[in-house]
Amino acid sequence: MKKIIILCCIIGSFSAHAQDSVLINYLVKRIAAQQVKEDDFFMPGIFPSYISNKQKFKTKKKDNNIFYNGLMAYTLSQIKPELSSYNRDLIDTINQSTISLYPKFKNKKGRDTYNFWTTDSSFKFPYTFWIPLLRGHVTLPDDMDDTVLGLFAQQADDSIAEKVHALMQLYTNNDTADRKSIDKKYRSYATYSTWFGKKVPVVFDVCVLSNVLSFVQEYNLSWTKGDSAALQLIIACVQNGDYIKYPGFISPYYGKTSIILYHLARLMSIKKIPELDDIKTKLIDEALLEFNNTDNLLEKIIAGSALLKWEFDLPSIQLPAIADMEKQIEKNNFSFFLGNIPSYFSIGLKKFCIRNGIGIFYHYCPAYNDALLLEYLVLKNKN
Repeated sequence: MKKIIILCCIIGSFSAHAQDSVLINYLVKRIAAQQVKEDDFFMPGIFPSYISNKQKFKTKKKDNNIFYNGLMAYTLSQIKPELSSYNRDLIDTINQSTISLYPKFKNKKGRDTYNFWTTDSSFKFPYTFWIPLLRGHVTLPDDMDDTVLGLFAQQADDSIAEKVHALMQLYTNNDTADRKSIDKKYRSYATYSTWFGKKVPVVFDVCVLSNVLSFVQEYNLSWTKGDSAALQLIIACVQNGDYIKYPGFISPYYGKTSIILYHLARLMSIKKIPELDDIKTKLIDEALLEFNNTDNLLEKIIAGSALLKWEFDLPSIQLPAIADMEKQIEKNNFSFFLGNIPSYFSIGLKKFCIRNGIGIFYHYCPAYNDALLLEYLVLKNKN
């Protein structure tokens, strides 16, 4: 009888693994199919993304940005070694098409920093018509997030990474910076603003800081005061519970506890950071709460991936049939990234706007949602 039970468990495990393999193959092909070859609006090589002023997936307002291509390249490159040779080749093709886009988003003066939107041509500000009317021509400075993701995507040389890291030290919070948008308890942290802009108020985002530290760790760069301050700010946000109580304030461009946990788990999976290991149990406990309490499938996948990166023994997620993937995953209403106009405002006005959803715009990328599921499946099989 025991032999029969063991045999049934082995067969069941094999069957589940086989189903995952089929889905993994499907997702890699599906991601490749969504990368634009030719389109009247979207640039060749871009992964189509959309903007909505409500947390509901819509395709009405299209957007050409490099952010999701950078995320895609980093995510796929991390899981690539676990995939078949065919899928690895497909990912190489995807990433090569992404690399060709970067000159259009690079700093106008040739500096190795990157912008969310194109820098080689003018474009209509995509969020709302009234901001340009109030402020004239609207451009955003280059940002830390797109820069580090862009360097990852292009597999930049160590010398370029070191040069950019040195440049980042000029854009840290200091005594002369405009700190009106920072909560008073975090104003003393001399770490990186989200933006490469001297005239822009300092904006802290713990997910952006996590990405910067991931860049430092991946390239084995020497830690600076700015890096150490970033780590201490992240730890303070966890110890204060603000990553749970006020995720939209400490991460204005991501805005969800589950996404903050995902970024921290990704950072911690590169190599050990003792200060983060000290709070790992707290992070796992919260990620498990997020995993168990969310009704959104994509958020469950994101929280699940965080737990798997921490090597937590996670229950399987009930996934939809392949025929339902487009509706339940790609067109999911859970937004991974936010356009947050009030992030620049003074702290009181900022809190009012964020709490009431004023000036918040939700970004959606169906192909990146597929990549998040793909990453979860690969992590699950690996664990």
